[in-house]
Amino acid sequence: MTEHSTERPSVYWVKPEGEPNQHATMDIPPSRGGPVEPLGRHASVDAPPAADPRQYQMAHNRPFCEECFTAYLKLPTARPTWKH
Repeated sequence: MTEHSTERPSVYWVKPEGEPNQHATMDIPPSRGGPVEPLGRHASVDAPPAADPRQYQMAHNRPFCEECFTAYLKLPTARPTWKH
C-alpha cells in the first residue's frame, strides 16, 4: 500500500484478558481467539474469542497501547478527491 493508495487499511483493535490497553493489528483476529501481530511491533498479543466482529472496533473510552496507537496514526489513508 502506498501513501496515495485508494484503499483504507483494515485495522482491528483487541484487548487481551487481564490487560487494560487495547492493541491494533492488521491481522484478522481468529474467531476462537489467539495470537495476533500488533502494529506496534512488540510481542504478539492474544485476541479474545469474538462472537461479534464489532468487538474488534476501536473503543474510544479504553486506553490504547502507545506503540500500537502511534503506528495506527502513521498508516496511509485514502486521499480525498477535490473538485476543481
